[in-house]
Parts: sequence; structure tokens; C-alpha cells
Amino acid sequence: MKDVELLAPVGSFESLKAAVQNGADAVYLGGKDFSARASANNFDREELKEAVKYAHVRGVRVFVTTNTLIKQNELEDFIDYVKFLYDINIDALILQDIGAAMTIKKLLPDFELHASTQMVAHSLEDVKYLESVGFDRVVLARELNVDEIKNICDNTNVDIEVFVHGALCVCYSGQCLMSSMIGNRSGNRGRCAQPCRQRYTMIDIYTGEEIDSNGDYLLSTRDLNAIEEINQVIDAGVYSLKIEGRMKKPEYVATVVGNYRQAMDEYLRTKKVNVSHDIMADLYTIFNRKFTKGLLLGEVGKDVMNSQVPNNQGLYIGRVVDYNKKAKRLKIALEENLKKGDGINLGGGVIGRIIKGKEITDIGYKGETIEIDFIGEARRNQMIFKTSDTKLIDKAQSTFKQDKELAKSFIDGKVTIKLNENPVIKLKDLEGNEATVIGDFIVEKALKVPMSKEKIDTQLRKLGNTPYELRNLEIDLEDGVSLPISVINQMRRECIDILSEERIPVKNRKYKNEKIKYNPQKVSRNKENKVRVKVKNLEQLKAVLDFDVDMIYYEEVSTMQEALELANKSNKKLIYSAPRIIRNKEYKRLNKIKDLNLSDIQIGTLGSIDFFENKKFHIDYYLNAFNSETINHFKNEGATSVCISQELNMNEIEETLLYTDIDVESVVYGYTPMMISEYCPMGVVVRDCKKDKRCSICNESRYALRDFKGEEYRLSQDLFCRTTIYNSKPLCILDSLGELLNCGVNIFRLDFTGEKDIEIKEILEAYMEVINNNFRLGSKSTKLYNKLDEKGLTTGHFYKGVE
Repeated sequence: MKDVELLAPVGSFESLKAAVQNGADAVYLGGKDFSARASANNFDREELKEAVKYAHVRGVRVFVTTNTLIKQNELEDFIDYVKFLYDINIDALILQDIGAAMTIKKLLPDFELHASTQMVAHSLEDVKYLESVGFDRVVLARELNVDEIKNICDNTNVDIEVFVHGALCVCYSGQCLMSSMIGNRSGNRGRCAQPCRQRYTMIDIYTGEEIDSNGDYLLSTRDLNAIEEINQVIDAGVYSLKIEGRMKKPEYVATVVGNYRQAMDEYLRTKKVNVSHDIMADLYTIFNRKFTKGLLLGEVGKDVMNSQVPNNQGLYIGRVVDYNKKAKRLKIALEENLKKGDGINLGGGVIGRIIKGKEITDIGYKGETIEIDFIGEARRNQMIFKTSDTKLIDKAQSTFKQDKELAKSFIDGKVTIKLNENPVIKLKDLEGNEATVIGDFIVEKALKVPMSKEKIDTQLRKLGNTPYELRNLEIDLEDGVSLPISVINQMRRECIDILSEERIPVKNRKYKNEKIKYNPQKVSRNKENKVRVKVKNLEQLKAVLDFDVDMIYYEEVSTMQEALELANKSNKKLIYSAPRIIRNKEYKRLNKIKDLNLSDIQIGTLGSIDFFENKKFHIDYYLNAFNSETINHFKNEGATSVCISQELNMNEIEETLLYTDIDVESVVYGYTPMMISEYCPMGVVVRDCKKDKRCSICNESRYALRDFKGEEYRLSQDLFCRTTIYNSKPLCILDSLGELLNCGVNIFRLDFTGEKDIEIKEILEAYMEVINNNFRLGSKSTKLYNKLDEKGLTTGHFYKGVE
């Protein structure tokens, strides 16, 4: 049987029991600190210790999510926390912050590290890079399909983990700033406010026309459910199958884990997938926002989205036949069973009696037409969904509420009973942990009935409500001897307790109880001030060529050669700015960039570091440089400059740059890209696009999403037909450039997206005026600042930062 791990989400101790008792091989949970689900219950330090004991005794590994970006002033506390986790036998850490990860690798080299999905590993190149710097496991981006995943599994040695069930993000995880920019709650810091689950209207920005859509929740994804094709995921070579849901109730954990355990075991045993109607009904009932097999199994566009309902939809059970408002009776044609105590999506509350003609009962069956007591609004043919099921909840709770040991580990035993010697019991698990108990009682000659092997076997197998099942038992019994049964029972209990203690520690940890200290070194920064711009196309490039800029980042591949010739004529340094998402086959389209006479590349993916070898590279802010450890990691990898995260405030930037002497960029103007998504709202709403080709409408970027406040977020598509959603207001800190300079930033970058040439020139002139005027506003800059301020601008996080 192939070694495959089922990994379960745990947000409370009850959820831990639910996961373990329903067959999880490993669990992931968050502590109170540095966890990417800040609003989950999470575990304090004592609870973490108890969680490890509970799980390890039952053969289940424990991973802790420390998958947020770490601020400079948190690094010392973070390392202390990590050392605590190491000492209490946490099996592995799940991390987003590559600088923090590299620091742990130096201080605790034998601590297992998993690269979170927040690290945006979406290609073989990304995974190989993470493997090369010491990660033991990579959690792939949820956008990858099974063919891409198989290619990665076949060509790397690192363990691969893939989400198979639960909520999806519409944006690539780790690349979303929408919650952060709109409401100051950062997804990169575990505080996502889920703006994707809010209402939006699509508008044509040229005409102001609202585009009709089938629902208001244009960014709300369905929930992933891959159980019916679990064979494809396993056969791709995936080691760990991950269920999402640390904020879900333990009943959810029990139901989903139990059903996936059953489906996985059956497939691994028989090579057949057998997912019953009842299993699917349970999964629909316990929670769904409609299900999708996801990009994982090839579904795209509207098949991944649910624009009607942003929360639990439940299980479809039938339609309204009639509603007698006067009699307060609702007649339903059932297509699934409905019971007393169940909940439905109409009216709230739970079902009381079930009425069949003159008969009152507790259950209505599929195919029957029944009536229920009902107060509220309903219309004929309205679809009805069951949102809770008493039988299902009771079944789930029975696995974790009563402390029954359902998850048993096999152990082997040996008993030695010889005349005039102390009896000995040895127990050993399949991982090599052993326990030995020598009894106080001296074995005597039997006066009447001697001890039998059958009796010893019976007593040793009485493991009752322990997490063990005795597999093989070797009995070395001398003939004609006697030993009280009570002695054997007591020795068995002691041996089990010792074995359980032996199972708790992670073996061979070298640095337990040693003191480790994070001790960064301050450096001096004496860097030349520079201005850089990023442009998308030739029109924008021509607008910036006459300005005194250090470098120009250029995005459009198809016109790169012409852009290079124009830049050379103007004696300007042009750098190709590579996409922030480059899937496996897409690297081939960038081979032509490697062949151009370019000395430098700007990169936004980890895999690009090795792909664009032999070229100087500049790290874009997509790689989330949040602290000096991350900046210095990229410096050590060969980066020439690093663009700092857009989620840091002035004080945090200043604190960070005390410990690095590389050139550091900060974006000081531009419409911030808040999301990048495989889903194209315009393609689905405007036309039923299957991503077959880029059409002229896609190239125009003529659509925007309008939220309930009236803010408009422009949409555009990249080289690979991915959608970027831009902030509604431009970032502009014309009046604060001097303050940013004092923080240590020496490269001021302006990013142009939808601006026309006249606007670009006006903006650049204003910024150059401030820089050349000893960082004070002049006439042009004051005029522009007032103009932008009137329309609406943002200072981003420079003065607020994120929690």
C-alpha cells in the first residue's frame, strides 16, 4: 500500500479529537501567535503540549502553522516561539516567510520545514528552488492541475502536499492585498476579511454601463471537493492530501476526515474509487458553497465560482409544491430524506413534525411529498436545501465527544514467565518505540491449575479503550507455573503507559533544551538615491524615456525587442519584468527573453531565480520582503536590489533597513495590484470564456468591479490570461518621499498601469521635482498632489501598516 498522508485541519481540542479519531495521519493547527488564521480559536502553549501528547500517542503527526509574514521587531519573539515548538515535539512548521524560514534552518537545522501555500509555489521551478534551500515539504498553490502536479512529483524529491477539500481563494494565496488595502486586515498576517465574499457589480468603465450577471458575488468561489477523483491526486504522486478548515466546527472535521479516510483506504486497497451517494450527501450537508472539483481537476471559469451564495448552501432535498400561508403549511416534493430536527434554508429554525396526509411522523423519504409547519415566505418550485442533519451531527459527535478510542495503532508484545524469576512484559510499536515492565512478583510453582498461554494471550489483548491493538504476541512460558492475573493486568497497564510516553518525543532532536538566540547585526547604509519606473507597453515606455531614471522595468513580452531598441537609443537601461505567476509550461514562452541582450531581470517568483541564471536580478515586492532576513536571503542569492513589501509602515521599514546594506526599492506611486487570479470575471460575466484565447476585449482592460461603497477596481489581464484587480485609488506619497528616504529606502519606484502618456509625464515630472528639490514639494508636484487628492488617493500602509 502506497504511503499517503491524510492531513486534517484543527482549530480546537475537540477538532483535534475529531480529526485523530476519524483517521487523520497528521493535523495542522495554529498557536496563539504567528498563525494565518488569527480568528480561529488556536492553541495556547499548554494546549499545544497536550495536543502533541494526544496526537503522538495515537500515531498522528502535528504541524504548527507559523505561516504569516514576520515583522523585524517580531523576529526575536518568533524564534523563541519556534524553539518552544521544537522542544515540545511539534513535528514540523508551516511557513510563509522565507527569511524567517532560513533563520530557523540556521539555528535549528533538524526542524522539519513545510513551505505554506502562501509561498505561491506553482511550478516545478518554484518547488526545486524551495527544495534547494532546505524545505522538506511544499504545499502547492491550489490553482495547479493534476498533470502539473504529477510533473512536479516526478521531478523533485521533496514531499508534495495538495489541498483536496474545503474553501478556495479566488486569488493566488500569498499574493492577495485586497483585504489589507481595503480594510487594513492582511491575509498575509492571518486576518483576511474575505472581501471576495462581498457583493460586486461589473461595469464598463468607458460607458458606465452595468453588466448583467447571474448573481452578485462575482469573486466568491465554490468549495473544493476532490473525493470522487481522489485516485487522480494519489496517482499524481502527492504525499499529503490536505483538508482546509481550521475555522470549521469539529463536526465538520469529523465528517470530512472520516469520509476521505474511507475513500482513500478503499482506493489504496482495491485501486477502485467508490464514493457512495451517502458520502456525498454528508459532505454537502456539513458545509458547501456549491462544490467544484477545482482547477485541480480541470474545472475553470463559472464552474469554480458561486456568484449566488457566499456561505453554506447545504444539500438539495427537493422543491416547494405549494405554500398555504393561512394554514402555515409548506408542501415539499422530496428528492432526499428529511427528518425531524433537520434544518433547511427557508425560515430558519429546525423541522418539527413531518406530515403525510393525516399521518404525523418523524421522517419523510426520497420520492414522497410531505408537509411541514412553516412561517415565512416561499414560492412554488423554490429549491430547498438541508443545512443541518441531526443524524449526521450525532454520528460525528459520537467519534469525539465520548472519548472512545477509534484510531488504533498496532503493537507487538513478548511475555516471559519463568519459575523463580520476575515476569517480564515487552511491548513495541511499528515505529520502533519499546517499553519493558518487570513485575515485582516472583513466579511460583502452580499448586493447582498452572498458567496457560491462552489465558496470558487473553489478558494481554484486553487493551480496552486504549489507542492500541495487539498484533503479534510471543509467549515464553515455563510449564507448571502460576502468576496472579492481577499482576499481569497491572504490568500490562504500566507497559502501555510507558510505551505511550515513548511515542511522544520526536526522535534524534539535537538542540533540545539548548539556548538559541536571534542576534542580527546592524550595518551602515550609504546608498545612492535612484528613481525607477515600471511600464506595461511601448506607449508608456516612450513617455518615460526622456526622464532621468535609473532603470525601466518593462512587462510586455511581444514588444520586448522593440522596447530594448528604443531604450538603447535613449541610453536608458531597460529590464524585463517577469510575471508574478509562471506556471510550468509557461516558462517556455520566456525563453526568448533569456536570448535577448539583457543584463538584468526583475523577478516575482522563486523559480525565476534559477531560470534566469547568469543575469543580475531584482526582487519585486510580490516575494513579500517583510524583514531584513528575507532581504538578506535574496541578497545572498545574488539579488542586486529588493523591493520591500507594500504592507510595512514607515517605522517598520526603518527598523528593517538597519540590518541590510543592499539597494532597497519602495513603490511610491501606482495603482496597487490587489489580486491575481486564474478566474476572469469579465470572461465569465461578459462571455462564457473557457480561456481558449485572448480576445480584443481582454486586451482593452475596459471593465471594473464596483463595491457597495461605490469604489471601482479595474481589471486587466496578463500575458497568460490571468486577471489582476487593481486598487480603486492610486498610491501617492509625493509629500512624504523625504520621510521614506530617512527610513533607508534609496530607490523610489513609480508603477504605471492604465495611465496614458500625458498623465505619466505629469506624474514623473512632479516626482522628479520633489527629489531634485531636496525632497520638498514644488509648484508642479503641489498641483499634481492636489489634483490626485481631489480624485482620491491613498498613502497605502506607509502610515498605518498591518496588524
